[in-house]
Amino acid sequence: MFSLCSAASAQTGTSGPSALEARRDQLFLATLNDPDNLDVAFEYALISAKLGDYEGAIATLERILVFAPNLPRVQLELGVLYYRIGARDMARSYLEAVAAQPNLPAPVRERVESFLGAITKQDRRLVMSAQVVGGVQYQTNANAAPGDDTVVVNGIPVVLNNDARATADWNVFSLARVHFSYDLRNQGDLIEVDVTNYNSVFFDMDQLSLNLIEAQVGPSFSLGRVGLDTSRIGVYGILGANALGYSMYSGTYGAGVRLQSSLADNILYDGRAEVRALNYDNSDDYPTVRLQTGQEYRASGRITGLWSPQWITSLALGTRIVDAREDFKSFAELNLIGNVTYRFFGPNYGPLEGSVPWELSLTGGATYRPYWGPDPVLDPGTTEEDVALWAEAGISVPMEHDFAAFFTSQIRHQASNYDTREYTNAIFTLGLSRRF
Repeated sequence: MFSLCSAASAQTGTSGPSALEARRDQLFLATLNDPDNLDVAFEYALISAKLGDYEGAIATLERILVFAPNLPRVQLELGVLYYRIGARDMARSYLEAVAAQPNLPAPVRERVESFLGAITKQDRRLVMSAQVVGGVQYQTNANAAPGDDTVVVNGIPVVLNNDARATADWNVFSLARVHFSYDLRNQGDLIEVDVTNYNSVFFDMDQLSLNLIEAQVGPSFSLGRVGLDTSRIGVYGILGANALGYSMYSGTYGAGVRLQSSLADNILYDGRAEVRALNYDNSDDYPTVRLQTGQEYRASGRITGLWSPQWITSLALGTRIVDAREDFKSFAELNLIGNVTYRFFGPNYGPLEGSVPWELSLTGGATYRPYWGPDPVLDPGTTEEDVALWAEAGISVPMEHDFAAFFTSQIRHQASNYDTREYTNAIFTLGLSRRF
């Protein structure tokens, strides 16, 4: 039933574009000389699809069905091709016809169900998802101050006053993320909107209380039109602002590009590049922050491995360049983050949700940050260099009604050739989240 042109499929699977073009020309002549040869016509359609000529491939496959109706292999290829050009109704009709066939090989059925699931999801034009998080946090060094009471400033030992020393504090926080996608009904293209809002209130150190909001809006395009069914590329605009210590601290606007792709069945890639304008406002608590006004450039990539239902790993590499008004506020930063997550099913009683796995996670990261010029106040002869290391362990416990309780503990240390920039901080977080 699925043997039609199987040899041709194997032959075309590894050929380069020039060889495929030559082979298609040969097959075109062969179809003119022998129009009833369905194997030749099928191979011609497969090669046309590989070369991006979806309409030509569809026309050839439709002609095959006129001579030999109800060939599941032909219906499957037609369903996939119609999906790639955005004709979901036609794609669904062919794929459902294949799914109704008895004794389908398992890989074929999985492929059919995958495309049918994607079509069902895309039939909803406006889709919204959200996550809300809230909790309490304790930090042993909330103001990221030096561990020693005496530091060297411009070559002179200075005893820090109480406000400049490491201080522990509690804070409560909330985080909301909302994602909207609107289907343009054009080969899987979308308009996507992401909004993030974060708020924290410190019990004693009001100057650290933070309010942040940022929105990213733009189109994303399915790369199925070029044969990359599990890849998307998008561009977006950025607009955001935040307040620190209940005073306006900074605003940002810019643009970015994002690429998402499945490199293999169990390996996902997510990459971004952004450019932002940064505008800072001085305040009573931060009287010189305007010196940080300038431009920011970001690039990052994350690879996630879904190795089994239990084990997930990820590795992310990112860079950030801040070109501020002053060189001693400008820097280039390199970040590396790794994560290992283990999922397992825990007990099912009371408010616990037994059908959703618990998660244990271990995350670690490193940051290297060299500045572009010396700080004229702290050390006019030395340019600052920072190296930060951190590690975090956490557990997430699923609960009823899409809630989850979580606890994390993190230790972070920053080493620096500036005494005032060296610190250690332990952070403990207890919270509750819900997905919508």
